[in-house]
Amino acid sequence: MTSADTPIPLFGVILAGGSGTRFWPLSRSQYPKQVLRLLGSNSLLQATIGRLRPRIPPERLAVVTAASQADIIRLDLHRLGEANIRLWLEPEGKNTAPAVALAAALMGEAAGAEIMAVFPADHYIQDTAAFHKALDQGAELAREGFLVTFGITPTRPDTGYGYLKAGDPLAAGGLRALAFIEKPDLARAHAFLTEGGYYWNSGIFLFRRDVLLEGLARHLPALYEGIQKISAGLAPEALAGIYQGFPSISLDHGLMEKADNVALVPVEMGWSDVGTWSALHDLCSADGRGNVILGRVLDLGNRDSLVFSQDRLVATIGLQEMVVVDTADATLVCPRSRVQEVRDLVAELTRQDQVESREHLTVERPWGRYTVMEGGPGYKVKKVVVDPGRRLSLQLHHRRAEHWVVVQGEALVTIGGDVRKVLPNQSVYVPVETPHRLENPGPEPLALIEVQTGDYLEEDDIVRLDDDFWRKVKK
Repeated sequence: MTSADTPIPLFGVILAGGSGTRFWPLSRSQYPKQVLRLLGSNSLLQATIGRLRPRIPPERLAVVTAASQADIIRLDLHRLGEANIRLWLEPEGKNTAPAVALAAALMGEAAGAEIMAVFPADHYIQDTAAFHKALDQGAELAREGFLVTFGITPTRPDTGYGYLKAGDPLAAGGLRALAFIEKPDLARAHAFLTEGGYYWNSGIFLFRRDVLLEGLARHLPALYEGIQKISAGLAPEALAGIYQGFPSISLDHGLMEKADNVALVPVEMGWSDVGTWSALHDLCSADGRGNVILGRVLDLGNRDSLVFSQDRLVATIGLQEMVVVDTADATLVCPRSRVQEVRDLVAELTRQDQVESREHLTVERPWGRYTVMEGGPGYKVKKVVVDPGRRLSLQLHHRRAEHWVVVQGEALVTIGGDVRKVLPNQSVYVPVETPHRLENPGPEPLALIEVQTGDYLEEDDIVRLDDDFWRKVKK
């Protein structure tokens, strides 16, 4: 703490990249883990912001994500009502070192020795008070010139986490970090617990901006040179070219394990990286037989299993230490001991270019959502739900026409220069190349069936002429 007992100011950087692999089929590449509501009514990203806000004001928070996931992250922030949090976009995901370096560049040279605090967007922390206390301790060490990381006291020999080997106490508090160890096999993990002095690597970091840049210059010079160009006011369109030359490397490997000024703050705060379906099982309340049941599930004789149903009924009999996850278009069944292999399964789906690796049948939008019900050559059928008081963009399509049939609520429809109300059991037709808009003026959700016809029916055939949200419109 400072001499006046005022916490050292922090600038928070939330890393919200993700490939949507570990919680497949609930997560997808366009709907990654950080926006899932796994542990309550808030997404993991929203929960991260919530526990930071008492310590770091929104105007001193930035979320870093890949441009391909910008819309879903903007939607998550929009639903949280946070207009002051900055969103910084990477042209492509390059792991955590380039993401953190980009944040340092976009903070600007005026940030000088300001202390950056870096957080994954998708972790769970139960004890917020202990977390804030560790932030204050870490900030003191960062001010002294250390690269600071949080170490979690291990409770079991877990092979899913990286480990930190702690050294001697530091005069400024905390411990010197001697080594970063990749995920060990079970025998080594047991040995770490027996020997003591090892901690799980939390992936939370604090450092002065200038100290970070000095470390990048020494250990990741190509990344540092690119960041200097960005800091000097690189044109946005040139960022992608610079980014292509960056190494794809984690901050741990690229900097932390090479530097000699790394400090470790041990902390017990009820932490989990919520890294797998099995980890979620451990965080949720289980029944008397060790089962976690989420959704519409009928279970007969299961033990130590997790069964999740997004919508339809799932019935299971006699499962032992299994994971079953059912969504509208895909189902996962695997032993809890093999959940780390889910990412390998998704890699194969991606190699085969299966749509289930990318998106759900139901797609969230800032105005509501739509669900693809059926499709074939020349047609697609959707259910569209518009939230009360919301409206879609004023838009047109070059290659498809649309038929709308209202089934619930009251629609206010614009087609060309015609504006009309459409009630349940009534329909309208939207021709190709015709500006149109759908609005819900009422207090209840508006639901309609949309039938698209044409030779091309993908979402990129939308020309927005006006929009209530952040999406690009045609000038």
